[in-house]
Amino acid sequence: MKNTPWWQMSLAIAAVTLGDRKKRRRFISGLLFFSLAYFCFGNWVIDSWLGRGLGRMLTYWGFMALMLVFVMLFTLYDALAVIGEERQKMGLSKPKVDEEISRE
Repeated sequence: MKNTPWWQMSLAIAAVTLGDRKKRRRFISGLLFFSLAYFCFGNWVIDSWLGRGLGRMLTYWGFMALMLVFVMLFTLYDALAVIGEERQKMGLSKPKVDEEISRE
């Protein structure tokens, strides 16, 4: 485990998180909650500090925009994954290679 590269470990964690519908939705909810908390923090706690410089404000809103883009991409992925899962349940698409091997 200590010799595993960080990117390989990240891919393994992402596969586990994105593969399960409940974990995926919990992750999206957490990211959305964090975005809302970040927005509130910027508007009510550090608003005077952000107002002192254009760079600070642009950095704040740039990070906020980046988080919301991630939320939208994850929700799009979730929607497409749910469509694929339901099609597979109904038998409209071919099963994955791993599932064919496990059935034999």
